[in-house]
Amino acid sequence: MKETKRISFSIPTAHERLAAFGLTEEEIERSLDLVEQKYGPVDELVPGEYAIELPIEEPGAPVYTNQDVISSFYAAARQVGADGWSWLSRAGLTGLVADRQGEYRGPAIDDLPGLTAGEKARIQAILAPTAAPPAEAVPSFTWVGPTGNHDSGRFGHQIEMIVIHFTASGSGTGTVSWFKNPQSKVSAHYVIDRDGRMFQVVKDGNNAWHAGLSSRPALGLEANRLRLERGDLIRPNPRAIGIEIVNWGPLEKRDNKYYNWTGKEHLGQVVEAGGQYWEPYTESQYDSLIELVSYLCKRYGVTIRYPPQGAGVYHERPQDLADFSGILGHSAIDNTKSDPGPHFDWDRLMAGLRSAG
Repeated sequence: MKETKRISFSIPTAHERLAAFGLTEEEIERSLDLVEQKYGPVDELVPGEYAIELPIEEPGAPVYTNQDVISSFYAAARQVGADGWSWLSRAGLTGLVADRQGEYRGPAIDDLPGLTAGEKARIQAILAPTAAPPAEAVPSFTWVGPTGNHDSGRFGHQIEMIVIHFTASGSGTGTVSWFKNPQSKVSAHYVIDRDGRMFQVVKDGNNAWHAGLSSRPALGLEANRLRLERGDLIRPNPRAIGIEIVNWGPLEKRDNKYYNWTGKEHLGQVVEAGGQYWEPYTESQYDSLIELVSYLCKRYGVTIRYPPQGAGVYHERPQDLADFSGILGHSAIDNTKSDPGPHFDWDRLMAGLRSAG
């Protein structure tokens, strides 16, 4: 048999090609959107020449959606322990909720009635455009999208929360494949593999399907009614970025051996927490998570804090999360979920975020 030599190589991705033109990360994302709209999924294109027209954005007055304005009222009111809805009422802007995605065409904040000068100043400070972090501060993640399992845009909502999940799977590539499978009907923005590598499946500005509170056949009519009402109040998918960490989650112990939910024996490390056994998260995963969450909080103005009862604790009152800005686990939103689990080190994440500044 003739000997062969294996040669591994990679072809530059569309992202790398665009970066070679000196485009910013934002311009690359806009370009990839235009390519997808004109030619179809980027990762399915055959080699060839493709051309798009990338509009040059002229600086000018910022454009806000009605939801941008609503969110700024709630955030400003929260700073002084007040109620955002009452501020909207005094300003005569409660009608904005009827068209959250629409462009705000009301009076300038300074011209609104019913608000004090201090209240207006707080709202304006929150609405003020925030500068994107420098390029060197952007984490090194690989774009592996697109997937059909998402909604374009965020239905007029701002990014206000970071939701942490575990994948309940064995690999990052397997998770990405599942998120790109139309039958799964699930996705997340980012996946962090065991070695710390980060993959982006859904772009930040789009709505990933990672924390929605849809009805479940196993629950009764009343339970599902309350679940849907809870979802309407919290709006987790439109308001959040979802990060999945590769981890099997809970393990079952039988005859001094451990098994994951598929029935396969788990041969790695095991920790005990909350009366159950779990696969621990790796050092590389914590390091990458801190880097990614720090970047996202700075980029989108998400508050570095946990919700009132704790990041992993289910909040019975959906009102506690309805206008919450911060970081939390899937289990704080949905009582049918346990991720990222009691073995996740929330103190370590917070310490890392504070250290990162």
